[in-house]
Amino acid sequence: MLNRLINKRKQDGAVSLGIIIIIAAVVGFIWLSLRLVPHYIDFETMKSVMEDLPGPQVHEMDKRAIRTSLEKRFKINNLRTFKVRDVVKIERTSKNTVVSIAYEVREPLMFNIDIVLSFEDQYTYA
Repeated sequence: MLNRLINKRKQDGAVSLGIIIIIAAVVGFIWLSLRLVPHYIDFETMKSVMEDLPGPQVHEMDKRAIRTSLEKRFKINNLRTFKVRDVVKIERTSKNTVVSIAYEVREPLMFNIDIVLSFEDQYTYA
């Protein structure tokens, strides 16, 4: 009987410590998600802007018109922190137009620890 009481007292601390570790892990995951998810939402919004471009007309538009159209769409979709000139690259051939998105975001976590998120996608318009 005395052995059970002694073992039970030893196990009580382990359970509390385990709960604290689980809570810390959950809070850390939520904190990290709150820092990173907005960047993924911005990228998905950017992809939807690219998909909404008028496909057959893009190949006929000049580069300036494509950039102007993208700037307006970025503004409408609240992508104000991105400059189209810095994020979007337009390449032309005689058969098609390739519009690429490529950028990196540096998100500071704590002290001198940063996370770098790299986003890329490519769209071909004939």
